[in-house]
Amino acid sequence: MHGSKKTHKSWLKNYKVAKVFNNGRLYIQTLKYLKKQTNLNYPKVLFLFNNFINKKYPICNVLLYEKKIVGFVGTIFSQKKYNKKKFLNCNIHSWMVDTNHRIGSSMLINQIKQNCIITVLSSLPRLEKTFLKLGFKKFNMKYKIIFIKKFFAKNIKLSFDILHNQNFLMKKTNKSQQKIIKDYNNSRFKKFIFFNSISKKNCLIIGDVTKKKRFFKTLNIIYCSNTSFLKKNIFIFYTLIQKYFKVHFCGEFYINKSKSILKKSNLSKIINKTIYLKRTPKNYQFDLLYSETEF
Repeated sequence: MHGSKKTHKSWLKNYKVAKVFNNGRLYIQTLKYLKKQTNLNYPKVLFLFNNFINKKYPICNVLLYEKKIVGFVGTIFSQKKYNKKKFLNCNIHSWMVDTNHRIGSSMLINQIKQNCIITVLSSLPRLEKTFLKLGFKKFNMKYKIIFIKKFFAKNIKLSFDILHNQNFLMKKTNKSQQKIIKDYNNSRFKKFIFFNSISKKNCLIIGDVTKKKRFFKTLNIIYCSNTSFLKKNIFIFYTLIQKYFKVHFCGEFYINKSKSILKKSNLSKIINKTIYLKRTPKNYQFDLLYSETEF
């Protein structure tokens, strides 16, 4: 038993983990490695590399054996605030290691900073035992999608509207929200304020517009700054997003049922997905900011 542990450790000495920054050393070599991987969605990974760039933190870690890349873990780092305290977050969107070098797989995860929250939202079912062994906790993420086209169309109270002009958004939001708006600058992301001009209540929404079966546009809510306001006026919201973004469906992701915004109906569907979280603090609020949104 002890001999096998010593052998394991001696083998690990042959491996090194290197951090890769956007356009930094090993960046081109990493892209070449990823392009060769048949089980990886390369366009998705490249999209995440190019849209959530934080110069302080790496976009991925690579596993090296004799100076050759044999493994990879994709990371998105961000700062989030829970209960008025800032926490460093790391979302792992991809993890793969060549078959002959999987002895060093865990090195890629262990290299991530010890003081940050780690989320894994896109994992293969067969990796459950691996993540639990690495100290992660398993959760059930629900994706609720609702068909809104026509059915919820109604006359809208004139006091409700959507503000999506970038310049006006920057004037109406605080510094932390302005950073989110800037970071989500890709055209597929919709940033807007849903508001009531009489009550002055509003919420900032970050949404991801995708197409179901190539034709049906869906607005998936990634972030909402005032969920109670949105929930209270959800049918007006449905009508307005149809008007401005021509969507057929609206979707959301959540762990806790009490945090769900969209009302369940005969026109809704819920899809369950296993995710893994590590080092979550008290009052942790789940959202999809700075993570992949396609599963």
